[in-house]
Amino acid sequence: MLHGNSTKQLQFSDRAFVSEMLRTIHEFYPEALAALSNVFEKIRSMPAVYEFNIVRRFIKCNWGKFDSVLDIDQFGNLNFEEVECPLRGECPYEGIVCKPKFNSNLSEREKEVMSLLYRNLNHEEIAEKLFISADTVKTHKRNAFRRVNVHSLAEFFIYAKQNHLFEN
Repeated sequence: MLHGNSTKQLQFSDRAFVSEMLRTIHEFYPEALAALSNVFEKIRSMPAVYEFNIVRRFIKCNWGKFDSVLDIDQFGNLNFEEVECPLRGECPYEGIVCKPKFNSNLSEREKEVMSLLYRNLNHEEIAEKLFISADTVKTHKRNAFRRVNVHSLAEFFIYAKQNHLFEN
């Protein structure tokens, strides 16, 4: 992990990072989370240890080289690497945990937020209507962009129109 100007190895005490990474895996890579939950089922009764092991294994299976490419960019996008693995070709989780499939389905809340943006409401109006903060609205918008691989509201609206996303 990049820590200031230096690097450090993920440690059990890095609870904030583990929690955020677990949330990301849950939201965007649910098949990987299901597989890793199965692998570590026996320690589920120790939540902190269970979560740490899931995140550590996900990291080990997807990033192995110390290089100049950011593994997680400033937008939270994960840039997976081909990791040397002695189980390549025989691991039951190959393609599930390593280089996992991205969940491109919008969540119900993301659809709701994007629908309101589509109807010309601003972040503050949406926040008030949904009883959430404007920052949460922005997070749902960013996640929706990531899921459908667009970079602007205009691109998203084109996607929504092409896919009949907000037609009743």
